[in-house]
Amino acid sequence: MTSRFAGALVSLAFACSGGGRRPGPPGPGPTPDAGAPTPAAAPPTERECDDLFARAIALRVAELQQTLPADQVPTEAEQTALRTELRGKLLADCRNGSRRGYDCAIAAKTLADLGQCQRTPSSSTSNSSVAPGGIAPPAPRSP
Repeated sequence: MTSRFAGALVSLAFACSGGGRRPGPPGPGPTPDAGAPTPAAAPPTERECDDLFARAIALRVAELQQTLPADQVPTEAEQTALRTELRGKLLADCRNGSRRGYDCAIAAKTLADLGQCQRTPSSSTSNSSVAPGGIAPPAPRSP
């Protein structure tokens, strides 16, 4: 079962554990009410993390439905088991993640999009992946 969900696990791990982390473990305190608005900078709540795990699984199942016969797509029971597994492995990382990363991940339309949510490009223009168009990164220096 888990091998069919590998994409969901990897993407969710990136989304939950990437940049924007708050330093240190979360401190004790009241958990926001489900109906209360969440401050823009607050980390995701447990309920939001559960929603994120469900979102990642739904995205993976949608992908599998396009490539596998119906009898090979994970059942509701398998999806529930994976949500429980993800919660156990990634809840702390999700709770320590950034609000921006969560918002990006929950809005993702594909697992690839979800996986990109916490990857923060370098601010250095020496990195070709972030250099503005038409500007080549400098050549490597010789020793």
